[in-house]
Amino acid sequence: MLKEQLIKRSPIRVLEETLDGGLGTGQVGVLTARKGVGKTASLVHIATDKLLLGQNVLHISFADDPRHIVTWYEQVFSEMAKASKLEDALDIHEEIIRRRVILHFRQDSSFEQIKASIEQVKMGFLGEPQLIIVDGFPFERATAAQFAQWRSLAQESNVAIWFSATLHREKLDLDEHGVPAPVNKFYDLLDIIIMLKPQKDYIDFCLLKSHDDGNGRKIHIKLDPKTLLISNHRV
Repeated sequence: MLKEQLIKRSPIRVLEETLDGGLGTGQVGVLTARKGVGKTASLVHIATDKLLLGQNVLHISFADDPRHIVTWYEQVFSEMAKASKLEDALDIHEEIIRRRVILHFRQDSSFEQIKASIEQVKMGFLGEPQLIIVDGFPFERATAAQFAQWRSLAQESNVAIWFSATLHREKLDLDEHGVPAPVNKFYDLLDIIIMLKPQKDYIDFCLLKSHDDGNGRKIHIKLDPKTLLISNHRV
């Protein structure tokens, strides 16, 4: 399969269609799930799709060692290439990793420190990122004012920002919108909220908030826990 065919047939196109074009520039979205369900794998698949489209991606991690994040990208790309029998996979891999930067921060890092590092990335070889992934952000401890700084960054820089958020292992604490803690206290600051829910043989994507503030719309994609790839799920 050619790269253009892989992009066209990507399940991320299904996600974008459901979300009326996807997460746009200046917008903020979150994937939330319990630990180990597939948040990072899903975000890396979304990021890899953007890289294949020729966009720049900045991946910020508050949790994993940067080497672990690189491994996620290698594994996801390898599975994508194998599943699609991608032609010139090695050349395409070399092409896309030049447009990706991974930064690691301690959870107590200030937003000013993070923003300064982002500015350095912009002035470096990457240039302006079109997508920022923020993995392991401390939603439990963060305030609305602190999170609002990220929303301002998205709007000022015309960049889309996807976050991951870990749910409580105990009973879900849902608000009136059906959104679980800890992300529900940031409801008004988020454009898209998706929860990953494990089923018997796959992981479902449940839309809790979209651009029209509604929820309940079916997302016809799933995460395969064996390959860690998002795929179409027509049910």
